[in-house]
Amino acid sequence: MISNILVILAAGMGIRYGTEVPKQFTLLLGKEVLRIVLETMIPSEFTDRIIVVLDNEERMKLVKTEYDVDVILGGKDRAHSFQNALSYINNSYKDATKVIFHEAARPLVSSEVIDTYFTLLNQYDYVETCQEITDSLGSYILESPKREDFYLIQAPEAYRINILNKFFDCDSSIYFAANQFPKECKGYRYFNVPNNIKLTKPEDKYLIEFLLKQQSNDI
Repeated sequence: MISNILVILAAGMGIRYGTEVPKQFTLLLGKEVLRIVLETMIPSEFTDRIIVVLDNEERMKLVKTEYDVDVILGGKDRAHSFQNALSYINNSYKDATKVIFHEAARPLVSSEVIDTYFTLLNQYDYVETCQEITDSLGSYILESPKREDFYLIQAPEAYRINILNKFFDCDSSIYFAANQFPKECKGYRYFNVPNNIKLTKPEDKYLIEFLLKQQSNDI
């Protein structure tokens, strides 16, 4: 039975990255970013199926041919790509109960993190990846914001599918899905994903490559 599904969001254009090729198809240490993410995620012990959300049908064919994954077309933005994946799961894997959404632009997340999130969903409605804020905060709204009152939210993000079906709205102005949920939904803030750097600007490439080399040397 297909119960646990991992979605890789790889349909973005990566405008801030500043290259003609979307950043998820640029090279890190000679490998495409998406390839690195898939090779890292495939060994996950608890993932029953991987779905990759892509930006065009040509890339869909290439990824489908090379990997044993499902591929679907993305939407006009991240939220609609998210919804496309959720709709696909509801239509194709009706027994699925848990889903994790990850971004191809974050290639340093381990499959062990994914397995941890699937396990946490046995107790929680959702799991959010969080990072503490270490810099001082300024605000246009608050007079003296305290960094202890805030934290960063990143991918991966994990959900019970029935909760997403009930509360997620891809047209909402609220960006993060779990922030659309009512307070009675039970969430877990996970602060232990080290080096979860997103490939956003060209200078990020060099740091991620350095950390990938370190990971390789540690194996």
